[in-house]
Amino acid sequence: MMHFFQKSFSPFSLLLIFLLTMEIVVLFNVDRRNIAGLNEVIKTLNDQVVSLQKDAENLNKENIALKSDNLRVILDSYNQVVGKYEAVKDKTKIYKNQDVAVQSVAGKLPNVVDLILAKKYTEADKTLTVLDNDLEKLLAAKKKADSLAAKKITSKATAASKPCGIPTNGYCRLSLKTANGTYTIDVVAINLNSKTPITDTANSSDCLNKCPTKSLLSYITSNSASSGMNGTYFCPPDYASCAAQVNAYDFPVYNSRLKKWINESKLYWSNRAMMAFTSSGAVFYQRSSTYSGLSGLRAAIVNFPGLVYNGVNIVNNYTLTSAQLTKSYRGGIGAKGKTVYLVVARSATVKDFAAVFVAMGVTHALNLDGGGSSSLIYNGSYKLGPGRSLPNAIVFR
Repeated sequence: MMHFFQKSFSPFSLLLIFLLTMEIVVLFNVDRRNIAGLNEVIKTLNDQVVSLQKDAENLNKENIALKSDNLRVILDSYNQVVGKYEAVKDKTKIYKNQDVAVQSVAGKLPNVVDLILAKKYTEADKTLTVLDNDLEKLLAAKKKADSLAAKKITSKATAASKPCGIPTNGYCRLSLKTANGTYTIDVVAINLNSKTPITDTANSSDCLNKCPTKSLLSYITSNSASSGMNGTYFCPPDYASCAAQVNAYDFPVYNSRLKKWINESKLYWSNRAMMAFTSSGAVFYQRSSTYSGLSGLRAAIVNFPGLVYNGVNIVNNYTLTSAQLTKSYRGGIGAKGKTVYLVVARSATVKDFAAVFVAMGVTHALNLDGGGSSSLIYNGSYKLGPGRSLPNAIVFR
């Protein structure tokens, strides 16, 4: 290394070295300026890329929001039309149970399902509106026909009749003197040797709300029966307190058509009595909770209170409501041997009603619904009513 530095250079060599050095310096400065410019260009491009990315993100967010809004609108439309479909379907079922001819509407409901599946919600909604209107027209037509039939029946029922007493078979309206006073009563007497008892319900299973109902005449007609009356207490639609359980009832009724109990789990509630029927005749239970089965059961209905047992007034053995202690129409069923009595008393309390059955000389008697639900038919004609549409009834064929 020492020899290198000690070596002498010619003037030309020194000039050449100087020129080369200056060129390197110039080139270095040029490269520095080019690099700086390039960096500036790269920075500008990066800023533009970042800006474009932000714009893309904003556009994507807007697109997602629009899609969400569209999906929300579609979902709302779907929920609304499906809810409307369920309402029309339920109404069709209820009206059918009221003997309204709903076949034309029921036959079009599957087409509505097809429209919903095809996402044609507007068309499905319009179709449902038409079907709902059709149901109301069909119901109005049914009510008009029932009204005309009721007028004919009423005109027959109000025709002049001869004075009568407590019948052994047939119908009579009479004044009956009892331990509690004198009461006007309608009585239908039925011989079990020639008639079959049927307890029937509009529903085929337990029902807690919006239960199906039918007129008493419909129960008579559908069972090819001739006489009958309203059944248990229930929650009528014209009672504000019944808004959450319209037409529901919690009393057990043996459905003779289906050969099964409705509300069977409530057989063992307290404060209830039961009238049942086998081929041998009527069987009475002061407390339905003591029922453990009955061979050859044909019909049975539970309500409260029991009125008469073995000829004795038992009404005070039950806890009564304030409504039962007011004067009103009272309906009930009594039995003596092979004779069954369907009775409606006017302006009576439940205690008065028990006295009515005692005065009639029956062996057993059970209170049923009354008031605005009171309804009584003999030989296919209303003797009282038609009253409210009923969730259950007792008829004789």
